[in-house]
Amino acid sequence: TFFPKETGADFAPSPVLGSMMDHRGEFTQFSHMEHPQIFNKHAGIKSLLNGVPNDNAKPGENVSIDQVAASHLGYTTRFPSLHISLGGAENASFTPSGIRLRQETSPEALFKKLFVADSAAARKARALELEEQGSVLDLIHAQALRLERGVSPADKDKLDEYLTAIREAEERLQGVRRWQKVDKPKVTKDEYDPGARGHGNMDYGFLGPIMFDLLALALRSDSSRIITANFGMHNKVIELDGVTTGYHSLSHHGNRAEKLRQLQMIETFYMDQLARFIGKLKGSKTDTGSLFDDTMVFFGSGLSDAARHSNRNLPIILAGSGLKHIGHHDAKQKHNGRQTPLNNLF
Repeated sequence: TFFPKETGADFAPSPVLGSMMDHRGEFTQFSHMEHPQIFNKHAGIKSLLNGVPNDNAKPGENVSIDQVAASHLGYTTRFPSLHISLGGAENASFTPSGIRLRQETSPEALFKKLFVADSAAARKARALELEEQGSVLDLIHAQALRLERGVSPADKDKLDEYLTAIREAEERLQGVRRWQKVDKPKVTKDEYDPGARGHGNMDYGFLGPIMFDLLALALRSDSSRIITANFGMHNKVIELDGVTTGYHSLSHHGNRAEKLRQLQMIETFYMDQLARFIGKLKGSKTDTGSLFDDTMVFFGSGLSDAARHSNRNLPIILAGSGLKHIGHHDAKQKHNGRQTPLNNLF
């Protein structure tokens, strides 16, 4: 129910895309895009942002597109990147040295990270911790450089990976130190209510809008310019009206009408949240227009047809101003009938 039948700018929306039509002309929907190397079922989720089988990747081979951007920007903002996942951690973000980044799993925790000032005692303890980490890094770096002079070429490659990870840690440490001296931005209760909580971590109807409101605030306050957010893969029952079966069970629907009905409700909810977030960015005015004018929004999944564990024909949308949007684009290659690698879009 994701892909429209027609291509081009005037396509009729597919069953789940109704709310996105408020933004027609400001996004492109792609069909027949894939990661050619990925045939690993559920693990395709972890490969969405790099197109690499992560389990077999060497450090440096599987950096994700968001971390390429985050490395370019560095500590221009307090957080080079932010990561949140509702329904359990399911991150697809990997640093240049191959380390998988941790996620917040609740909007409440991310709000505290972004906007709640640390106490004086906590700041003092953090400063001491950063000083100790710096001393340890200095020692490790010096020892590694001494070791480098007497190792074999194969061991030198391994040592280079190690030194890259140390350099990443040093840059992170320096950036955190710099921002420790800068007060966090303040938000009003009209903008975000920090006391708002759902029934539990499956209350998507409540938590989804809260999460995206928080992400819009993070962008508007320039706390970060790179954000990844997702809904986790699990078999819990998502709290949406009409949904009574676990998500994973619904995805293995066997073409049964009731399972397909509930699955479509969940997927419509995802599209509604995406459309609402874009609307939020449009409504956030800047000196030159709106926040949406300066933002690219990528939506996708590393798993397309879960009933067959397929990692082909991934559901992909790219929205944002400054791009020449073409509606629904069929990316199947004319000369050989193959799908286009998603990394070409990246």
